[in-house]
Amino acid sequence: MEAFETILTILGMVGFASVSMGFVLKTYLTTGIKESIGSIYKKKLEEHKFLLKNSEKIFEYKLNASKALYKILHDILPKRNNPEMEWSEACEEIASSFSAHEKALDEFLCNYQSTLSDEILERVKRAVSACSDGGFEFYWSSSMDEPACSETGKDKADELYNALSEAVDLLRKEVNEMISLPNT
Repeated sequence: MEAFETILTILGMVGFASVSMGFVLKTYLTTGIKESIGSIYKKKLEEHKFLLKNSEKIFEYKLNASKALYKILHDILPKRNNPEMEWSEACEEIASSFSAHEKALDEFLCNYQSTLSDEILERVKRAVSACSDGGFEFYWSSSMDEPACSETGKDKADELYNALSEAVDLLRKEVNEMISLPNT
C-alpha cells in the first residue's frame, strides 16, 4: 500500500503542478496579449493624433489662403464710377493696375503655393500670366493725352478675373470639404 500511496502522492503533486503551471501560463499569456494589443492601439492612436494635427494645420493654411485669394479678387474689381459702367470699362481699370495685381498674386503664391492643389495653382499662374502679358497692352493716346489700354489688354483683364474667380471657387470648395463630416 505504501507504493500505491506514494504513486498517488506523486500523481497529486504532478496534477497540482500542472494546474499551477497552466494557471501561471494562462496569466502570462493573457497579460502578454493584452499588452501587445494595448501597444498596437497606442501606436495607432499616436498615428491618428499626428494625422489630425497635420490636418488641422493644412486646414488653417487653406482657410488663410482662401481668405487671401478672395481679398485679391475683391481688390481687383474697381468701384463703379457710374451706374451704367460696363464690364469693358471695368476691365480697362483692372488692366491699369496689372503690375499691382501681379505683385499681390506673386506674394500669394510665395505664401501659399505648398498647400494649393494643382488645379488652383494652374489658375493662379494663369492669372499672373495674364497680368504679365496685359502689361504690354497699352499705347499712348494723343487724344486723351495719357496711356490707353488696347482691346487685348481688356481681354487679359477679363482672363485675370475669370482665372482668379475660378481659383477662389475651387479653394472655397476644398475648404468646405475639409469642414464637412465624413459619412459614417
